[in-house]
Amino acid sequence: MRRLVVIVDDNESAAVSLALAVEKIPGVEAVVMQHGPAALRLFQTSDTPIHAVITDFNLPYLDGFELIREIRKIPAYRTIPALMVTADRNTSEKNGGTVEGPNAILYKPFSSREVCRVMEKLLQ
Repeated sequence: MRRLVVIVDDNESAAVSLALAVEKIPGVEAVVMQHGPAALRLFQTSDTPIHAVITDFNLPYLDGFELIREIRKIPAYRTIPALMVTADRNTSEKNGGTVEGPNAILYKPFSSREVCRVMEKLLQ
């Protein structure tokens, strides 16, 4: 079964690196978006089921927490696994401990092996 992971990062090289990492997981395909509104439109309009989202915290227009909250307002994606990547060590404080936040946070720098390990666990 093909599993689609949406990667949202305004840094193109970081997004491509994440896509290459998660596509090493058997059956996973990645789609890269550069900002939250475009990703949100994809979630709202895609005929293809999306299985997970990876988002940077610092994004233009919507930060990573806002994006995850908006995605989870869509009935089909209320429980979608979400991984946040960030260099900001204070993201857990910004989340406020809400359940709408990411399932996992990876702090930069991280390895592609670590991304795969976390994403495989989230996709189970």
